[in-house]
Amino acid sequence: MKSLFLVILSLFLGNQLFSQGIERKVLRGIIVVDSFDVENISVHNISSNVGAKTDIDGKFSIRARATDTLFFEGSSFVSQKYILTQKDFWKEELEIRLHVKITELDELIITPYTLSGNLTEDTKRIQVYGDGFAAVDAKKVMHYEDDVRSGAPVNTAMPTILAPNGSNFNFLAIGAGLVSLFIKPSLSKSHSKRVFEERRIKALQSKSYSDHLFERFSHNFFVETLKIKNEDIPMFMSFSELNVYELSPLLKPENELKLIEYLIQKAAEFKKQNQKE
Repeated sequence: MKSLFLVILSLFLGNQLFSQGIERKVLRGIIVVDSFDVENISVHNISSNVGAKTDIDGKFSIRARATDTLFFEGSSFVSQKYILTQKDFWKEELEIRLHVKITELDELIITPYTLSGNLTEDTKRIQVYGDGFAAVDAKKVMHYEDDVRSGAPVNTAMPTILAPNGSNFNFLAIGAGLVSLFIKPSLSKSHSKRVFEERRIKALQSKSYSDHLFERFSHNFFVETLKIKNEDIPMFMSFSELNVYELSPLLKPENELKLIEYLIQKAAEFKKQNQKE
C-alpha cells in the first residue's frame, strides 16, 4: 500500500514539474465587439497572474500557454473567461468576441391613482390646499391694465411651425424618432463591422503575402504537400499571390481549408506551366 502511494505521488509531482517546465509564449489577439471603444480592455492571465491592455485597435499580446485561462474585462462589456488550447497558438491573431452591456430601464408601474384621461374625474382627485388661495371663477373674464394684448395669444413654448396639424404634438417628428430607434442600431452595427474590417485590412497590409503564408504553414508544407521545389518557392509565391482584399477572407481561421485548396490548385497550375517551359 505504501509503495502504491509513492508511485501515485511521483506521477503527480512529475506532471506538475512537466507542466511548470512548459515555456509560455507570446500570444497575440484582438477583441471583436459591436462598438468603437475597444481600447484599454483588461486581459488577465489567471493561471500566471500577468495582465495586459488592448490598444486603440483592440489588439493585445500576453505570455501564455495551452490550458491557461484568460479573463477579459471592460467597463462597457460583459466579462468573459477563455481557456486556451494548442490550436490558439497556430493562429495569426486570437479573436475574442465580447458583448456590450445593455442598460435596462426601471420598470414603470401603473397604479389606480394615475390620471385616467377624463378631465372631470381627474380634477376631483387634485387636492387643493387652501384657505390661502381665493376662489377662482373660470367663467368670469377679468381685464387688467398691465395685461392688455391684441390678437390671439401665441404659444412661444411650442411654435405652431413644429405642429403642422394644429395640435400640440408634432406627429411627424414623433414618428421619425420611433423609426430612428429601430434603424440607428442596425446602421451602427454595420458601420462598426465595416470599421473593424478596415482595421483588419490595414493590419494585413503591414506584411507581405509570403510572410502571411509562412506564418500559417511550415516549409515542409510547400515541399512535401504542394510538391514545390525548394528553389522554386519564391517563384510560386509570386505566381499565387493575391491582393489583400482577396487574401483577407482566406486568412480567417474558419476558411483555412479554402486557403489550402487554393494553394493546391495554384501549385498544380504552377508545375504545369513549368513543364511547358
